[in-house]
Formats: sequence, C-alpha cells, structure tokens
Amino acid sequence: MNTKKLTWFATVLMFVFAVVFTSSCKKDFLQVPPGGNPTVDSVFARSSTAYNAIAGAYFACLRQGLNWDGRLYAPWTDDQLAGSQAFWRQGDNNSGSICNTAILGSGLSANAFTSEDMSGYNDNFTCIRKAYLVKENIDKVPDMSAGDKAIVKAEMQAIVAYRYSQMFIMYGGVPIVSKSFSTGAPNDLPSLAIPRASLKSTLDSIVLWCDRSAAVLPSVWPANSLGRMTKAAALAIKAKTLLYAARPLFNTATPYMGLGANNNMICLGSFDAALWTKALAASEAVIQEAEGPGGLGIINTGHPLDDYGTATSTPSNREVILAFKQQVSSGSGNGPYNIFNVYGFNYNWQANGSVLATSMLENYYKADGTEQSWPGVGELAPFTEYKRKFLEMEPRFQADFNGYEMQAANNPGDQGWNMSQHLKDVNNFGAGQPTKFYYHAGSRPWFDFPLFRLAAYYLSSAEAYNESGQPGQALQRLNKIHERAGLRPITEMDQTKLRQIIHREWATEFMMEKYRLHDLKHWKDPGIDKGIIGGPIRFLTFNNGGDALISGNQNYGNSVKYNGYWHVRQYLNPFPQSEVNKGYLVQNPGY
Repeated sequence: MNTKKLTWFATVLMFVFAVVFTSSCKKDFLQVPPGGNPTVDSVFARSSTAYNAIAGAYFACLRQGLNWDGRLYAPWTDDQLAGSQAFWRQGDNNSGSICNTAILGSGLSANAFTSEDMSGYNDNFTCIRKAYLVKENIDKVPDMSAGDKAIVKAEMQAIVAYRYSQMFIMYGGVPIVSKSFSTGAPNDLPSLAIPRASLKSTLDSIVLWCDRSAAVLPSVWPANSLGRMTKAAALAIKAKTLLYAARPLFNTATPYMGLGANNNMICLGSFDAALWTKALAASEAVIQEAEGPGGLGIINTGHPLDDYGTATSTPSNREVILAFKQQVSSGSGNGPYNIFNVYGFNYNWQANGSVLATSMLENYYKADGTEQSWPGVGELAPFTEYKRKFLEMEPRFQADFNGYEMQAANNPGDQGWNMSQHLKDVNNFGAGQPTKFYYHAGSRPWFDFPLFRLAAYYLSSAEAYNESGQPGQALQRLNKIHERAGLRPITEMDQTKLRQIIHREWATEFMMEKYRLHDLKHWKDPGIDKGIIGGPIRFLTFNNGGDALISGNQNYGNSVKYNGYWHVRQYLNPFPQSEVNKGYLVQNPGY
C-alpha cells in the first residue's frame, strides 16, 4: 500500500499542522489560526473554524511522546533509553547517553538543542489548555447541534485524560487542571501555580473523566471522521491508567524513595489487591466494547507475519482503537512526526541511528517457540550463522527488523527495502535495522502511530488475571496474542513464571510502541540495572567486534558497547527544576 486517501479529519489535522506548526511552532492555535488574528469568539462563530480548533487540540494532545523539531520525547526515544528496549544512537544529539541525561538524570551534559524539560512536562499544560478552550467555547457555535456539541466536549475531556494518563505514568501525582487559564494576565498567575495532587486523586480524576466521556462518545465514526475519540478509546485510557496503578511501583505502602509527608504523590500508601480487579474489569470492558459495537478485533487469518504486520502498520486497520493520524510527506528537512524508516531516502536517521540491544533481542522466540542461541560476550561465529539464525526467528521479529545482507520480510520483493538501501554510516551493529510500522508500505514515508491497539488489552487482562490468581483465564487472554504470532500456546500455570512470560510478551508484541521503558519501571523489573537500562549493555557486532558491511561480512559476535546508568530515582521522571523553583511543585525524590 503506497498511498491512502486522507479522511476529512486527517485532512484537517494535516491542515492545522501545515498552517500552525510549520509556520509558527511555538504559537497557540487560537492565537494564530488560518487566515488572520481572530478571537476565541470568532473561532467559535461557525462550525468550520471550530472544527479546525478541535483538530488542533487533537493534534496537540495526541502527539505526546512523538518526535518533532529535535525534541526528545519520541516513542522510540522513550523506549530506546540506554538499552531499555534497547536501542542506542551514537554520533548525533540523540545519543543514548544524552537521552539518559535528559530523562533518566544521569548527570551528564545537557542536550544542546533542548531545555531541561526533556520529557515535555510543560507541553502537557499547553496542550490541555487547547482542549479546554474548545470544551468551554463549543456551545457558542450556532451551526452545530446540541448532540454534536456534547460529543465534542466528551472528546476534549478524553484527550485531556490521555495527557494525564501519560503524566501519571511518568511523574506520579501531578497538578489537576479542570479548566483553561489565561496566559498573561497578572491576576491569573496565582491560579496557575497549582500544587501536585496525590497519586490517588490523579488516578480518580482520570477514571472519572474517562467514564464521563465514554458515556457520551460514539462506538464508531463515519469514514470521514476517522481518528476521533470513540467509547473504546476513552475506556482504553482508563484501563491503561488502572493497569499502571495496580503494578508494584505505585501499588505499595513503601515508595521507591522517601518523599516524607508527600509520599502519597508517588505511591498509593498500601498494597490494594482490588486494583488488579479494577484493572481487569477495565481491560475486559475495552475488549467487549471494541469487539462489539466498535467493530474491531484481533487480526488472525493464520498468516502471522501478515497479521502482525497489518495490525501494526496498515492505516485504519481493525485492531487499532486510536492512532495519531498525522499523514504528511517527508519534503522538509525536519519531516513529519510519524516517520521512522523511509524507503529510498537518506533521511531515515531514526532507522539508521537505532540498533537493537541483545537484552531485547533475547525476548523474541524462534518461529517454533523455542529459544534462540546467540553468541556469548567475546564469542565469534561465522556470518552465515547470523543469517540463518535471523531467519529462524518468529514472525514479529521478521516484521520489526531487517537483517544485514537481507531483504526486509515486511516488504517482500521491494528493493527499496533491501538492507543495502538502509545500511548507511551510523550504528551498523545490533541485530538489524528497524522496519516496524511499514508492512507493505512501499514508498509511503508516514505511518499512523498506534496509540492503543486491542492486543494491549488482551495482555492487560492476562496480566491482571495472573496477578489475581486466575492463571487459566490469564492463559486464554495471553494466547490470543501469542498464537496470533504463529507461536505454540503457553501452558505455564505457576504465577511467578507466567508473570515473566507475560512481561516478555509485552516486550515483543509492543516493540517501539511506547510501553517498554515505563513497563520496566512500573514492574520494578529486577534486571533493570543488570544490563537492561543500567549495567553492561550488549549488542551483536560484526567483523571482529565492529560494524556490519553492505556485503562481505565475515563473522559476528556479542559485545558490551557501554555501561548504562541506573539510579533508583529514575523510576519516575523529574519535573523541570525551573518549575520546582517557583515553590508550588514538589520535585520527585533524588533529583
């Protein structure tokens, strides 16, 4: 699939992107809308301009975690930090060490082109304000029905909940904003200094917002409005938030580090088994809504490479609950948000600079469901063995990566997807170059980044069932995804062993989909400092410990490229110190 007719809503998103963000990245949409300098009243004087504001709020809020203009909160950045998923980029401003500095606080030098707010904390409230401005003013639009206005309000509250869910996972309790604030009137400044809420208050707010939105939102949209919030999407935000609340980082009486009287900002104060019950119910509600009125379903035709490839790559496929639908070509030097590996261009720094660490490689199975045997550190083997073992790997691995001296399996017969077209001059080590999100993409440079896939809620249910002592039900949900990948069913009933298998399934199924880094933290993974984020980070290397060549490779092995940094404070991200210095915001411990 090389081209796709843009839906009406995606067209509006692209229009907002082109007019607002290309010409003036730092200005608010309502300050610089298309065609002049109107006020809030004029923007909401008719439905046509109101829909531009709606699309602008979607664009701002749903882009959280995506890369633009050199900012380091890309989905691959979150998941690549110092081996967490594990990638490494070297020789540019996005190197693993600098990413580690920015978000994980290693104390190295700051990134040259970004501020201290490397994980985008302040951007959250700029985007939330856009959504609240729409919610608060949509009733002014004369040519829009009351029913449509109610849906718009529910959409805006849902995308606010989306932003808060992401902040909850990254920071813990955060300031709760329930309306827009003026930006510039001196009398409003005290109201902007909202202190952090407790973890429970933040969780309760997100759940309430999602429940209210889900009660109003439609199950499906017509084809000309794809990309808008649905009932299943609102339920998905709630379920994801409850899953992270139930995991060990928050669901405990003892925080990962002491914050004194403010411990309730970083932990829930006790272990509550009922949180797993709530997370389970929320995940099951997503599945029931998505597969019922929502018309979605897990794609399984018995062809695992095609099925997984379609689920992760094909725009508007039936497994995606919500995607960031920013569809623009790569004509400029910066390019679009949603671009990772580009057919035939020398512009794919995301792909050329990103390589897979051995710790993540080892999560993938062979196609027959057994473990692959890779060389130990310091061992060498013929390059022919590398090619053989690469081709023995499971279909998800084949879709996610292109091996050296090989044709990408996800674009068969297309010479633009031969490794010779992607092997450039940066980081030619690791297991291969990433090709995920581009199944049968041909020359299409963009992709719809999947914010919520239905598969996530099968794994959420599996995890919650297992933690609730119901391994049989956990296996049913887990195997729905595991067997779709062409692997034989899991039969393990021991809770501890099954927990590790489920965690492994999260790693492989959601490679590069913005889960891995925070999953490791919220599980309090015991290996996090032993070669995953911290400790010796291993990569496959070639030709006696070096890089792979376009052709003529002689051998391959496994080498420690660097020692990653890990400190217990990194379980949660730091707030920008400039905000903490204002006196209203309590910093997370250790920073």
